[in-house]
Amino acid sequence: MKMRGFHQKILLMVMVVVAGVRGEEGGGFVTWANKYYVTWGHQPLVLNETSELQLTLDHTSGSRFESYSIYGSGSFNMRIKAPQTKSTGVITSFYIKSKSSRPDEFSFQILGSNGPPYLLNTNMFLYGEGDKDQRFRLWFDPTKDYHSYKFLWNPHQLVFYVDDTPIRVYRKNPGIYYPSVQTMFIMGSVQNRSKIDPKQTPYIAKFQASKLEGCVTTFLGIEKCTGPTFWWNRKENWQLSSREQKLYTNARKVYLDYDYCSDRKRYPKVPQECKSYS
Repeated sequence: MKMRGFHQKILLMVMVVVAGVRGEEGGGFVTWANKYYVTWGHQPLVLNETSELQLTLDHTSGSRFESYSIYGSGSFNMRIKAPQTKSTGVITSFYIKSKSSRPDEFSFQILGSNGPPYLLNTNMFLYGEGDKDQRFRLWFDPTKDYHSYKFLWNPHQLVFYVDDTPIRVYRKNPGIYYPSVQTMFIMGSVQNRSKIDPKQTPYIAKFQASKLEGCVTTFLGIEKCTGPTFWWNRKENWQLSSREQKLYTNARKVYLDYDYCSDRKRYPKVPQECKSYS
């Protein structure tokens, strides 16, 4: 894919109300204006002025947006409608990522499919080490309507939600790396990882304005985002509620398709961080 330079960033969206480092609590609905930009690929198409942004993938390039704002904790909920495609190489992603030589990253990746089952891959990079995949069979068609994909990230746990159902939980444990030392940027993309038929393109990934609540800070200012001033950092959010735990247990039992922690061919020794999954 052809990369665009730093100075070619295209302004996209602004966050109307966010929780800032001043200690304010709150959140708001995203409108697409001037706090996000395209890092590579096609220019986006913004519909209905505020509520929907479309990213395009064709045989020449995909596209990605990224936030100007930097976050140190928060609850980040994006509604996405994936493109209809028969190619499993078409991937629509929503992720949070740091910028360093050893980055942290957590991501949702909706995989292309020519029919059920529809697969959602979740991945993590912890201090630069990735390939920590957990894959799920979605209980809906992600190309038919918008669905919610959310990260809850605080100093005690990281939770992946799909339509308010927790599907992956990574908890802080002594002696095991936890992503609480690097600040993050919000990103979204559509791209291909295999050859696609030009006659079937373009593929359109749709991102809808949703509620994003985060502590906006500076690149090295994560310590400002760890306190109970922000609701997502309070003790009741250090672990799943009893209702969430039941949903989580059922989702893992019914929909989990692959877990790297159980893959002895790939990892003869269980990775240390697997102890941190609830």
